[in-house]
Amino acid sequence: MTPETTFQDRQQRFSKAEQAAQRQHNQLAFWRLVWFIGSVAAVWLLIRLDYQLGAVLVVLAGIVGFLILLKKHQSVRRERDLNHQLVFINQDEAARLKRQYLRPETGDLFGSPTHYYSGDLDVFGKHSLFRLLNRTHTYEGQSRLAAWLKAPSNPDAIRLRQQAVAELKPQLDWRQQLEALATIEETVGRSPDALVKWAMAETTPLPSYLNAVRFLFPAITLGLFIAWLLGYVHGTAVLLGLAVHGLILSQTAAKAKEVSEQTFEISAALRAFQSLIKQAEQVKGDSVRLRAIREALTSKDRSASEAIGLLSRLTEGLNYRRNPYFFLLFGIATLWDVHYLFRLEGWRQQYGPDLSRWFKALGELEALNSLTGFAYAHPTYTTPDIVDDELLLDFTQASHPLLPPDRSVANSLTLSGAGQTILITGSNMSGKSTFLRTVGANVVLALAGAVVSAELFWCSPVRVFTSMRTQDSLEESTSSFYAELKRLQTLIGLTKQTASADQNRSPQDRLPVLYFLDEILKGTNSADRHRGAEALIRQLHQTNASGFVSTHDLELGQLTDADNFVRNFHFQSDLQDGELVFDYKLRNGICESFNASQLMKAIGIEMDAVKK
Repeated sequence: MTPETTFQDRQQRFSKAEQAAQRQHNQLAFWRLVWFIGSVAAVWLLIRLDYQLGAVLVVLAGIVGFLILLKKHQSVRRERDLNHQLVFINQDEAARLKRQYLRPETGDLFGSPTHYYSGDLDVFGKHSLFRLLNRTHTYEGQSRLAAWLKAPSNPDAIRLRQQAVAELKPQLDWRQQLEALATIEETVGRSPDALVKWAMAETTPLPSYLNAVRFLFPAITLGLFIAWLLGYVHGTAVLLGLAVHGLILSQTAAKAKEVSEQTFEISAALRAFQSLIKQAEQVKGDSVRLRAIREALTSKDRSASEAIGLLSRLTEGLNYRRNPYFFLLFGIATLWDVHYLFRLEGWRQQYGPDLSRWFKALGELEALNSLTGFAYAHPTYTTPDIVDDELLLDFTQASHPLLPPDRSVANSLTLSGAGQTILITGSNMSGKSTFLRTVGANVVLALAGAVVSAELFWCSPVRVFTSMRTQDSLEESTSSFYAELKRLQTLIGLTKQTASADQNRSPQDRLPVLYFLDEILKGTNSADRHRGAEALIRQLHQTNASGFVSTHDLELGQLTDADNFVRNFHFQSDLQDGELVFDYKLRNGICESFNASQLMKAIGIEMDAVKK
């Protein structure tokens, strides 16, 4: 069964389940109303018949029955909502196969105009690698996936992700259930930083005497209230007791407000996090990363999901104080803030150091699920071999992952060793830029741990750099040519950084550079363009960088005659029946036919009028 058929079948199955749950939901709503009206009517009748005890018993039975029906109603509603989300998830998966996207997240939040390659290779945006891969919903999950796409990982980390993906791939029900649970509550996408900051912060403990008075004083005030009802004390005694409560609460008001502000935004999401983490705890697999995630979702005396569930109840309880009616009628009398501050402080001391680890483990699992979902949806894509060679890129029948498979054209190539340049010439619209993006995008996917759009793919860890979409800037008074020069300056600096003898460099800084330069130095005259491009290629040859350069400058291809570090390839177009035809196939050698004149004639420019 193909992925497309699988997703369609699951849509139908979950749609039927959703409709059944909706019918049950409607029936329960009806019977809740019947039960309520019946209970009220029975109580009224018993009171009229002067059966007071019977009326009290019916009230109690009515409340218990109503609560049972309410809990069942909520359970059915949750089942309905989960099935609704599962329908959407499979619709989204089917749409992605056609490179259409139903989810709104584009990842633009994680992009940067100065990043080495994300803008040119469509890592983020409306039609991007992030959108193609993303099955995350939490902030930590999105951040983790974006980080994997923005920088190369070390070979061992990549291989461990590949192992985890292989184990997760057949767990389709578990994976989609994880996604569906995350979509129930939209606030799971908010950053948990404020909550984590509260959990990790060192705060001044509450005065110890408050731990005693939080039980003693409400009991005394309640006794005074009962005594007032029975006529034994004056009402001022009750008011005096409440005034003492107010004085006690004034000592904790600032702290209660601070904790409330730190927990309020994400408190609604904690219930969803509890379900998500409980699902994460049940992930199957013996790979290193999946075992590590399960181990990370633990604590001293209970599971992470149970601890998060407790925190959810505590933060929800504390934030009742934000309702002024509740606070006046109930919060003051019970010293509500004090009780919850002590309980939250106890939770923070016991589980606070673990909270950040739990969120990160869940985020990693979501990111792995994104890689897995992409691999499951594309069974013809291959898992790349990450090799430890100094610089190697070897692929067979690679196509652009952002193009629908039935519209993409595949090509093969090998690039080995430092100081090498693949020079690509070709006519306009023949496929040069798309080929560069094809190679670059697949390298980014490979170094993130994802499958790639190719039959075979070998790649060593590299630092990808592109200069393809440089634009002018009115705000910075920068021409497109100068913008490209600044971009190339960054490339030169990057190669120098890689070659630096500084022993304090990180392993990533030591990686060779793989560059992609499209229509190099296109903003200047042909003579300067040729001299500058040749000088840059020769300069890069002296470094441990290799890469691809596309150009219309045929003279650059002559470098092959004098040196062995430049290899020529080209794309071509053919004129058939007065129309240009492109096959987008990479060929050896320099391009010998260009189509600019034919294109200009096609739009009405009288090229024949120009003297030859």
